[in-house]
Amino acid sequence: MGFFILLLLTFDPMKYVYFFFVLTSALFIGACNENNPQVAANEPAAPQVKFDSTLSSINARIEADPNNFKNYLERAEYFSQISNFVDALRDVERAMAIDSTQGEIFLKKGDIHSKMLDEKKAYKDYSQCILLEPKNTDCLLKKAYLDIVLKNYPLALSLINDALKINETLPYAYYLKGKLYKETGDTTLACSSYQTAIEVDPTYYEAYIEAGLLFHNRKHELAKEYYRSAIEVRPTSIEPWYNLAMFLQETGYKKNTNYKEAFACYDSILKIDPQFAAAPFNKGYIYLEYLQQYDSAAYYFSKSIDLFPKYYQAYYNRGLSNESMNKRQEAESDYRMALNIKPDYTEAARSLDRLLKGK
Repeated sequence: MGFFILLLLTFDPMKYVYFFFVLTSALFIGACNENNPQVAANEPAAPQVKFDSTLSSINARIEADPNNFKNYLERAEYFSQISNFVDALRDVERAMAIDSTQGEIFLKKGDIHSKMLDEKKAYKDYSQCILLEPKNTDCLLKKAYLDIVLKNYPLALSLINDALKINETLPYAYYLKGKLYKETGDTTLACSSYQTAIEVDPTYYEAYIEAGLLFHNRKHELAKEYYRSAIEVRPTSIEPWYNLAMFLQETGYKKNTNYKEAFACYDSILKIDPQFAAAPFNKGYIYLEYLQQYDSAAYYFSKSIDLFPKYYQAYYNRGLSNESMNKRQEAESDYRMALNIKPDYTEAARSLDRLLKGK
């Protein structure tokens, strides 16, 4: 997750979540014959029929070989990808009716339940998969992940080690070990596990991020290297750019040029997403809190407000900037706007009270 939380009215100015929306295209065919005597003139046109070549191909294979459970699993995966979980589970049940001894059927069922956020059912599915296929590393690791979520750490570690005995080159296994050790407070072993995952798979983006966060929390310079490696793997992902900028921002007291590098990171973010309001906000925050350049701070807070008009923290911080420049009327307006958006914003209320008492 890094430093991301949702950019809403509860937006934390130093963190955010960036959502990716992927639009999938489909070919639609339909026809309406105006001269068809069976269609009344005042009847609506027949609805368009959705055509999907992938689904048609899978259906053709099922028709040709209806007793092959793998075909139903393939269609279940197709339905799962488009969040049609009802039909996905229905196909899993069809596969199970053909051969209920196949672990991969329960693996697929567990994956679907996981997407549905039904951890209890997914846990049961993966457990059944392991009973049928004790050496299925996918089942072992997916159940291990759920055991970590459920804080069953000894069991999770045992499952991970079982998977590694079968195949010692599984980067996800080392990544899960890192998560387990991190959650149990052993950051040294956590970092070692993430590094091993990277050694096995040098493109393992999530491992770079997690290792970077561990060093980030220690204010260690290695955090920068892990974030930069993550950027090399996914140059258009905002997460590593933002984490790197935050590290530079937070360690600027060590090296003043870090602020300049942080500004460059925020500029890179804006090239990826020009609507990302946290980037100008954080630039304003650096000018306000660290550099005491209040005019520049107010400028960037205004930029963030332009991008996100309900950004109440930006109004509040612009108020602080204006107050620091003795622009009391502008500061009062900013504090009131922040409170108008968020009436229980304590910091803004206190600042407004302080300002009014000073008149």
